[in-house]
Amino acid sequence: MRFFSSVKMPRKKWQIIGIGLLVCLILFIAYKITSNLMREKERASRALAGRTVTVEAAVVGKRDISPAFSFSANLEAVWATDVSPKADGRIDKLFVEEGDAVTAGMLLAQLDVNELAAQVMQAEGQLLQAKATLELSMLNFQRMDALYQKNAVSAHTLDSARTQRDLAQGSVNAAQGNLLLLKTRLDNARIISPLTGVVIKRYVQAGTFSKAGSPIFAVADTTTLLAKAMVGEAQIAELSVGTPVKISLNAYPGQEFKGVLTRLSPSASVPTRTFTAEVSIPNPDNTLKVGMYANAYIGGQVRKNVLAVPEGALVLREDQKTVFVVLADNKVMQRVLKLGDAAGGWVEVRDGVKEGERIVVAGQHKLKDGLSVRLEAAGGQQTK
Repeated sequence: MRFFSSVKMPRKKWQIIGIGLLVCLILFIAYKITSNLMREKERASRALAGRTVTVEAAVVGKRDISPAFSFSANLEAVWATDVSPKADGRIDKLFVEEGDAVTAGMLLAQLDVNELAAQVMQAEGQLLQAKATLELSMLNFQRMDALYQKNAVSAHTLDSARTQRDLAQGSVNAAQGNLLLLKTRLDNARIISPLTGVVIKRYVQAGTFSKAGSPIFAVADTTTLLAKAMVGEAQIAELSVGTPVKISLNAYPGQEFKGVLTRLSPSASVPTRTFTAEVSIPNPDNTLKVGMYANAYIGGQVRKNVLAVPEGALVLREDQKTVFVVLADNKVMQRVLKLGDAAGGWVEVRDGVKEGERIVVAGQHKLKDGLSVRLEAAGGQQTK
């Protein structure tokens, strides 16, 4: 046992030494790679520092800003209603399809009335029979009454004739009620549009059995459509009922439709703290369709003579909006801006730059702090 132990010990030591050497080799390689990367980065920085980049610059000034915001929404009808049968039955015919224009009182669909029509005919026959029986009973009563006045028949016979007359009258009343009920059911088999508008939805196919109250169509007045948006507290102060709204739709590229802000909710939704804004869009010729995707643009109050920079000059850095300011020695400094409203390619600056300073408006994505630049004029403005 001791012999084998003495043989194995050197092998373990060699394994430990080998692992140690391997770790040292890995660390050495990592060090060399890191050193090379650092040297390359340092050389690149020195090269960049010595390079002059040609950029376009402009002088920061003041201008009017007309803030606006936009939102997207699906167009909705101002009001719509489902149309349902008043009786159970199988749908025999559909007379309109989605998109068809309808008028109030127009026949939209018809339930199967074959059996019901036969019942109406039978009830009409029963009513005629009941009326004939009533007529005979009345004549018989009149005859018995005349005979009774002459003491030719007993009071019992007269009472019997009167009873037969009254029973016949009851049969007529019952037949009339049954016929009226069946005719009402027959009328209810006709599914009528309650209003003038457009069929925006068909729920069933012909041949389907429908329960009373189950919708078959949805009809809407589409002469005016709505676009609804949720706006924040900051935006609600810029809006008022009656504000004009510009509408564009993917379905009609290049065309612009006009709308009006007709409603602002008086209270905010919890917990989003947003308000509902409704825009009414006239649609007299039904060009626009319910469900179309629309973009609405609403202008706010004009902000006069505010400090502004072109939106194209902004550079995003760690979720912050910045610009490169050109210093007196033609080197640049990146500054974080505090921005306000934006409109027409310009954005209000509340902090970060001053009026009269020069900023880079083209070529800024090639820059870093401290880099020297060669300036060109931008947009016809002369840089200093």
